[in-house]
Amino acid sequence: MKEEEKTDMPNIVVGLDIGTTKIATIIGYKSDDKIDIIGHGKGESTGVQHGLIYNINKTVDGINVSKELAENRTDGITVNKVYVGVAGRHIKSIEYKHVLTRINGKNFVIKQEEIDRMLDDLYNISVPSGERIITVIPQHYVVDKEIDTTEPVGMLGELIEGYFQLITGNESEIKKILLCVENAGLSAEDIILEPIASGLSCLSEEEKNQGVALVDIGGGTTDLAIYCNGSPVFTKVIPIGGTIITRDIATVCQITEELAERLKVTCGTCIVEKSNADHYITLPQFHAVQPRQINETFLAKIINMRVQNDILDQVKREIENSGYADKLRAGVVLTGGGSTLKHIKELCQYTLQKPVRIGIPEYGFVRNIPTDLKHPMFSTALGLLKFGINKAEKTAEIPAKEDEPKEMPEVPVRKDSKTKDTPTEKKKNNKKKKDNDTTGFGMADYIMRKIQEFFEGLLDKTS
Repeated sequence: MKEEEKTDMPNIVVGLDIGTTKIATIIGYKSDDKIDIIGHGKGESTGVQHGLIYNINKTVDGINVSKELAENRTDGITVNKVYVGVAGRHIKSIEYKHVLTRINGKNFVIKQEEIDRMLDDLYNISVPSGERIITVIPQHYVVDKEIDTTEPVGMLGELIEGYFQLITGNESEIKKILLCVENAGLSAEDIILEPIASGLSCLSEEEKNQGVALVDIGGGTTDLAIYCNGSPVFTKVIPIGGTIITRDIATVCQITEELAERLKVTCGTCIVEKSNADHYITLPQFHAVQPRQINETFLAKIINMRVQNDILDQVKREIENSGYADKLRAGVVLTGGGSTLKHIKELCQYTLQKPVRIGIPEYGFVRNIPTDLKHPMFSTALGLLKFGINKAEKTAEIPAKEDEPKEMPEVPVRKDSKTKDTPTEKKKNNKKKKDNDTTGFGMADYIMRKIQEFFEGLLDKTS
């Protein structure tokens, strides 16, 4: 490829979502302030349960399938580096306060570099053994114990108190993710908390500023992320998702999980009163002469039990415990594959007593992305892609630091003459200076030179 062709190549970024029910790889780049998708693939996820990897080989197989499908849709692009998500019951959230003292801070404005340094410091703090910091989320800052703000850059102050949310995860679980990525012939550019990634793709900036709760109902987990003043302020992972509803249906009705999933999607509803008691569903039986039937209301009761008690009630409890329940002026956004359950929006609205909408990944992407990606189940994968593009863009735009130490300029020596010494004159001046030096080691040289001159004079006279 010619050099000029290389400069025209866009910066390709890849998002990898290792979920409980699917593994998705999405390839894209930034074009005219919008993200364009040039390749995507989906593979089965048979090595993950409740967001945790339990079988490395099966997970690697799923990654390879999704990666190859995505690559085949591109014009010869090979995937090497990915931004990968993390979730699961091992995720924890810790509130932390960090202080920065600025000498003579009343005379100089706070710079972004100082705030970035505060964030970087937190990645090196001590956490419980076996855990690792995944990300640091700024909450707010207090300048000189007077001004509470989310944007301290540009202000004057000698003391900055930063309040942060540290997201930690089990180190062995994170190593499993990295091992799977590595065994698939890839390298992880970064690991991102999945609800944060989902928020990037299906929340508007206005919603984040007004205050909104994102509820991502996946196959193995339900992830909660609360945003206020434009930033995430609270996160929680509930280790229950849509897969357990499918298993309940399979167990109660004594059918396969594949058939149970189909019944849940086509005939199920989250609200019992919305079901049709007169509609009967025929269930195939392997060892029975006559097939068995259940009515739609019976199926709805199975689904409602899990959704109400184990998902929405827990979400409500976590929102109340977060301290931000009264600040969600934009309400709740449901996303993830579980958000497509019939009437879950209405049930969520009734349970949480807040306005609810279904979130699809649409913010920041071109309008003509593949139709099958315009689905809540791809919110995390597309969010990972967007995160990677934003990070690459930010890294490329970082200017050279103005306060970087520079080589000190030579201090000019004042001279009577305006012209500089030539090399010859410098040599003469150095000799003259040396000859006139009568201090320290110069005195010894001076005496030896005078003795030498004395003997040379005697030799001249005798000759």
